[in-house]
Amino acid sequence: MKRINKILCVVEPNTNSEAALLQAVKVANDHQADITVASLLKNTGALRTFYHDKNKIEKNLKESTENKRLTIENWVKKFQPSLNFKVDIYAGIGFIEIVRSVIQNQYDLLVKCADDVDWLGRLFGSDDMHLLRKCPCPVLMLKPGQKEVFRNVLAAIDVNDDFNDQDENRVQDQLNKKVLEYSSAFSVSELTDLHIGSAWEAFGEDFLRYGAFSQMPTEKVDHYAERIRQGCSDKLTFIVKEMNNLVGKDTVDYLCPKVHLVKGLPAKEIPLIAEKYNIDLIVMGTVARNGIPGFIIGNTAESILEQVQCSVLAIKPDGFQSPILGS
Repeated sequence: MKRINKILCVVEPNTNSEAALLQAVKVANDHQADITVASLLKNTGALRTFYHDKNKIEKNLKESTENKRLTIENWVKKFQPSLNFKVDIYAGIGFIEIVRSVIQNQYDLLVKCADDVDWLGRLFGSDDMHLLRKCPCPVLMLKPGQKEVFRNVLAAIDVNDDFNDQDENRVQDQLNKKVLEYSSAFSVSELTDLHIGSAWEAFGEDFLRYGAFSQMPTEKVDHYAERIRQGCSDKLTFIVKEMNNLVGKDTVDYLCPKVHLVKGLPAKEIPLIAEKYNIDLIVMGTVARNGIPGFIIGNTAESILEQVQCSVLAIKPDGFQSPILGS
């Protein structure tokens, strides 16, 4: 796993953001990382309604920025009096300014609490989804109130071979390894249970079994499905064994991960695994091809994100290019 040296923690001075600050500090202590605490100036476009003079607009914006900076500094010191941190204040479209800052300053981790969107019945709002899609560094998007250590961590692994074997980059294999590395890092704490979950499916099985024009005997369909299941099981077993090389055998023995392979669509089964085992952090890859900025293949990742009600650590593959420019 790439060492976490620089953390960007996005907050608003309220109780929801306290969870983001506490989790960012915990990660920073574990990795001896630097923290920048950032916040947004909202409704800055309204300044042009009140002021038509450019100098007055710039003066008011500067004053608002300094006032917000002071508010953030006092708020952070209230919870973390001895914390050494920097403060950045962004003006503009929130998720765009955050991603630009991540690119310009080469942050290794973005930490933020999810927006309150209970009225939609989902945890992550529109700006949150933009960050999860487009931020190049790992994004720890927290359920408000998640102030303690994570007790149940789920590493969501994809063992379905949906990628072209000629793909030299092997995007999914890279992501699986990164998911396991980050999952282990966030699980090495007292009383944390690490779960490794994956879903498998035999493409076209229902058509072969129940299709009006299917002539395949049941035994052959069973054999086909079992062959797919066994292949996915073998791949998952191999990935789990490879954790010894990724994070060290002592760490794996300590974590003693619980492995779950279920039949069905990942978009459906991963949220069910999370619910069944009271998962409070899902570590998952948002799959993107090089050269297709921000594209999530099959929308599986988005479907999962729209269903879960726990914190998420979303990871991009190596070579991901954000559609948002850094300057």
